[in-house]
Amino acid sequence: MRQTYKILAHVIAAAVVIQAALIAWTTFIVINTIESGAEVSGPPAAAMVHGTIGMYVIPILALALLVVALFAHAGIRWAVWVVVAVVVQIALALAAFSTPVLGILHGLVAFGIIALAEVGARAVAHAPAHEPAVAQVRPAH
Repeated sequence: MRQTYKILAHVIAAAVVIQAALIAWTTFIVINTIESGAEVSGPPAAAMVHGTIGMYVIPILALALLVVALFAHAGIRWAVWVVVAVVVQIALALAAFSTPVLGILHGLVAFGIIALAEVGARAVAHAPAHEPAVAQVRPAH
């Protein structure tokens, strides 16, 4: 289970990096379109993929990380923080459509998600093995 935790954490971090690359690509597509004198008629496909990864893939991965953490008895605190950061990230994304300056925080929280996922993976890799509690049986008097 700990190996699964580490893999999920790394996949979450990688998905956020892919999102950053996609939104950078989107920005340059929009700039290029405007500079060529054309109008932007809708979001580029890269922006749509960015949104799909952020609204569906990463939240599912974050919840899976939390479930795995509970079963592995390791990294629970980090998994909870990843889930919280993902919720904040989605809220900022939705709010940024009406208040674009929040996009700055949206971008910064992305770095936080990467850090939380990677620190969690490292913590799980170095966590002591879980020893199930043994019930103490007292002799009857």
